[in-house]
Amino acid sequence: MAAENASARDDAFASRAQSLLKGMAMDATVELIRTVGWANIRMTDIAAKVGVSKPTLYKHFGSKDHLASAYLDHEIDAMIEVAAAALNRYPDDPERALREGLRSVIESFSSNPVMRSVLADDEASAALLPLVTTHGQRLLKRAADAFAPILENAIPGLDPADTRAYADTMVRVLISHAILPAPSVEESVDLVLRVAIPVLRTQRPPE
Repeated sequence: MAAENASARDDAFASRAQSLLKGMAMDATVELIRTVGWANIRMTDIAAKVGVSKPTLYKHFGSKDHLASAYLDHEIDAMIEVAAAALNRYPDDPERALREGLRSVIESFSSNPVMRSVLADDEASAALLPLVTTHGQRLLKRAADAFAPILENAIPGLDPADTRAYADTMVRVLISHAILPAPSVEESVDLVLRVAIPVLRTQRPPE
């Protein structure tokens, strides 16, 4: 029993250490992408910033492309967290929650390296474009999957098929406004709400 407990503790420690290392590597990757661009990053740079050897970094990520995939997932998850936090601030006022959520997401998207890479307006950003293209459908699905439960909370009783369609459409709309923005964030928000609010009011359960 003692041996089993020790083994379980060792496994738990190893899992926490691995999670910590991956988190530190991701933070380093995000910082480097924002400062020097993806094209100029080497695995050696990330390893040095984290304080581990390059073989250790490769052990956890396999390759720079695998690291890029993890980075793209990280960026999508971060933006979903922004949306969820804004929406959850107003649980009893779905229209205000939607407005605040849209504003937060569009602002986040507009300054995001992944979104800038789609525009490819400079060499550093353009280097991410092939990765975004390759992972585009997977990233869209990941974002829609994460956005769907947020919608379920905001609009109780929404049909699951409608929830999925609405989540997918909203993600696509938000991306389009980040890539081809209106003159201001507020104008982008107002344009989206002109379409979204009627749907929200139609689906809201009777009081």
